[in-house]
This record gives sequence, C-alpha cells and structure tokens, in this order.
Amino acid sequence: MEEVKEFVAFVLKKNGFRVIKDFRCPLGWIDVAGFKRGFSVGIEIGNPKNVARKLLSYPFSIRIVLCEGCSSEFEGVTVTDLRGMCDALGIDYDPPFEVWLESRKNRDYELYRKAMELLKEKLSDDAVARRAMDAIVYLYMAEEVIEDYSGKVSEKIPFVRLFPTLIECGLAIRDTKEFVRPKTFMTSLTREGFRVAKVAVREKLRKVDEILKDFREEILFVIVTGLAERKGLVLKDADVEEIEVSGGGLDEIYYSVLPVFAKLDVYEILKMLKGLDPLVALCRLLSYTVFYREAKNLFERLFEVSLASKVPVYDYYGEFFGYEYRTSKEVAEFLSKRAYAEIDERTVLKFRNVLDLAFLKTSKTKDLEVALERGIVRERRGGIEVVDEERFGEFIKARMAKIAAEAVESIFSSRAP
Repeated sequence: MEEVKEFVAFVLKKNGFRVIKDFRCPLGWIDVAGFKRGFSVGIEIGNPKNVARKLLSYPFSIRIVLCEGCSSEFEGVTVTDLRGMCDALGIDYDPPFEVWLESRKNRDYELYRKAMELLKEKLSDDAVARRAMDAIVYLYMAEEVIEDYSGKVSEKIPFVRLFPTLIECGLAIRDTKEFVRPKTFMTSLTREGFRVAKVAVREKLRKVDEILKDFREEILFVIVTGLAERKGLVLKDADVEEIEVSGGGLDEIYYSVLPVFAKLDVYEILKMLKGLDPLVALCRLLSYTVFYREAKNLFERLFEVSLASKVPVYDYYGEFFGYEYRTSKEVAEFLSKRAYAEIDERTVLKFRNVLDLAFLKTSKTKDLEVALERGIVRERRGGIEVVDEERFGEFIKARMAKIAAEAVESIFSSRAP
C-alpha cells in the first residue's frame, strides 16, 4: 500500500497538484490529498466501507477510493483503480504503476539497510542491533523522550541504554536543559533517524493483523476515531473502573456505564472534548470510559511489537504527572482501514446537542429545554448561564452516559443476525 500511496503522490505532483500525504481531516488521515487552483481531491486506498466516511468528512471537490474489484454505496465517492483515478482527474497515467515501481530507487530502504549494518557493526550483536532499531521506532512514536533522573518517574524508559549508540550513529540527537532538577536529557531523532524509523514501521506493520484478531472492528473503530491526534493516536494513562458490557438492552447498558460517568469530573471531560467533531468527541468519550480497557490493551499489544511508545509526560512547568501511550499516524491509518462501525446518526446528533448545552451554546434543543425547566441554567442576554454548578455537572454526565449507552447498543447490535 505504501508504494501505491507514493505513486499517487508522484502522479499528482507531476500534474501540477500541491500534494499532502497523510492529510489530517476531521475523522483521521487521508492517504493523499491534492490541491490545484480551487480544486481538491482526496484519495484513500482500501475498503470503501472503512474509508469513505473519512473522505466525506472533508469538502474535497472529488473523493476517490482506490480498490480494484470493489463497489461503493457511498454517494459522492468514486471507487476505481489507478488508471480510473487518472481518468477521473483528467491527468496522464504515465508512467504506469508497474513501470514506475520497477525503476524506482527507494533511498529510504537503502538508508534503512545501511543503518542496520552500522548498528550491527557498533554493537557487535545482531539481536542488540534489532533492539536498537526498535529504539529508533520508540523515539519516532514518542517524538521526544525526556530522560528524567529526578526520581519522580516510576518506570524505566525503554531502550535508554541504546540512545548513546543511536547518537553516535547520527540517528538521534541529545539536548540538555534545566527542565527539572537534576539536569535532564531530551533525546529525539535526526532527519536520517526519522527516515529509517518510517521504513522500520512499515516492516513491523505486518505483525498487526495477528493482534487485531482479538479486537472487534466496531470497538477498534471507536478507539482509532476517538484517540486520533495531530501525529497519531494518543491514550493517556487514566484510572478508569473496568466495565463489563457485552450487549443487552439499552437500560441494562446504561446502568452498567452510569457509575463510571458519575465519578468523572465534568469539566475535565469538556476539556478533553472541546473543538472536536461530534462523532470524534463521542468516540473519545467512549475510549476513556466504556472501552478504556480495550484501548489500553490495544496499546499494550502494539507496544509489545514496538509499534507504540509509553512515555512520561510533563506539565507546562516541567513537573512529571503521568504516562501516555503514543503511536504514529502510519499505525493509525493501518488500523483505521481495518475498523468500521455504524453509530446511529441520531445518537451522534443527540451528543452534539448535549455538547452545545455543556459549552453553553444557545442551540434550541430538548436538553436546554429540560435544563431550563429544572432551573439548572437560565437564559440571559447573549446566551445562557449556569445556576447550579453541581446539578449542571450531574445533568451533563447523566445525559452523556445515556447517549454513550445508545452508541454501545448500536455497536453491539450491528452484527446481530
């Protein structure tokens, strides 16, 4: 797939498009986006059922899914092959993909090979050299690792003993700052290390399909959609009570999830969901409540095959406050193409309405009407204001729990016979 993506980018550039690979859209990443004089195209590679929704979340002039022998029921999405893509865009299919692939000199793979040989030479052990390559991937996922020797970090940083070798090989760089005391070191990849890491990730992605056999694609969809950040997936370490939800009626699910929502800080929830697309916001809330254990298990499994990092994180003042899991957008894209769930649009609309109330927007919704009747909020010139902070928080959490239960019921009933 990576070669197809590179070829699509090559063809678009050749025909005058400004090209962005891994283009961020409201519901994830688009493989390739092209822009030219007021015209735009979004191109995804994979099963239309799994990727069309992402394309439809951004106002491209034309949306294309590359999938040979597939058909699409999604209005506004063209499903075709590479030649059909060029025909749809009115551009030249020259050279053909097979010719381009044969003649292509993959400099990144050559750099990867040379880096591995250098690591073997420096470390005098093939197994340790492979661990050093895992360290490169770890740094790529983490972006930057702070080596904190203050004693506050409870877990050892993986691969830290191999960082000096990576620096010696020109694959990583180390900086020092008076970030916390004692002085700390910050390690990140060089440009060459970054290129090597991207190849290493492609090689490791072959291991993911085996992991995904243990996860329902509907739950995977929720996790990938909800935890998407600018550079990949992020899951913060959180103390969330485990919930056993395997189906059942709406009321049964609701009363299963309500105790977890009751313990949440409503303003921490709103901080986490602010500015997100309603579907993404709902999936993020589910990922940190109902499906948190599944999300953490997924990241742990990815961590085991060096496709995720668990890194210490710090606040604005440099104080350590916990850990988070991170994985790159290549991994996120790979997962998203294997994940799909139907969440009722009416459920998503209900969630948007409760978010409008939570952020004190003057949308005329049933939630606002009920909150006004109960004296939880009141209208004033230019908007609404909270009358009772405690009751307001409880009302918002109860509504979110109900909508989360509806979404879960929708997910678990999607495979019902």
